[in-house]
Amino acid sequence: MQDIISAENLSKSYGATKAVDKLHLHIQKGEFFGFLGPNGAGKTTTIRMLTGILKPDHGKILIDNYSLEDKLKIANLIGVIPESRGFYEWMTAVEYLGFFADLYKIAGKEKEERIASLLLEVDLTKRKNSRIATYSRGMKQRLGLARALINNPQVLFLDEPTLGLDPQGQEDIQQLLKKLNTGGVTIFLSSHLLNEVSNLCSRIGIINNGQMVIEGTIDEIRQKSKMQNKTLTEIFLHLTGK
Repeated sequence: MQDIISAENLSKSYGATKAVDKLHLHIQKGEFFGFLGPNGAGKTTTIRMLTGILKPDHGKILIDNYSLEDKLKIANLIGVIPESRGFYEWMTAVEYLGFFADLYKIAGKEKEERIASLLLEVDLTKRKNSRIATYSRGMKQRLGLARALINNPQVLFLDEPTLGLDPQGQEDIQQLLKKLNTGGVTIFLSSHLLNEVSNLCSRIGIINNGQMVIEGTIDEIRQKSKMQNKTLTEIFLHLTGK
């Protein structure tokens, strides 16, 4: 099957600190890939490079065979929920999604229908005309997901999408992500919630000190680590020295 995300020899340093060190990634079209690692392992730096926010020191990145230099094509291919989310809190949800629709030159009836559909998808229709400042954390998380989907991306990059949500909020986001993936969206998920990754992802990579420690399905990771009877949490803690 064709790779939709490809990264070869990816490296990034901040001064004397090597955040990502000769990382290789190959994610197939339609995969739900979980990207794990302790704090400071290089997860967020990797996502920022893969999405064109941060330029790598070395290495090559392709998204659906397009170089990140082709900024317009990449922008139309991907959706991103970053670790730090910014909202224009004086806007309503409709105004906010409309602003991003304009950036993608989505206009007229298509714009109205896209916004209405996304608000329904993330269960915010009843609050569509409320100011974002009045939203709970969970509502903002769902609105952020709607924003990331405004351009109908083929690839969705998520950095801690359920961080800080209550169990019901986590479940709502997870079910929506499952639905998107079943519909063909490739999802690259970075999360500290190992149960979430275990439940959602078809394949997992564990990074530590900027390098890939192990990669594969959960069964493959158990075999490679020689920890066949252990949970993902136990394997993660063993491999990352935590």
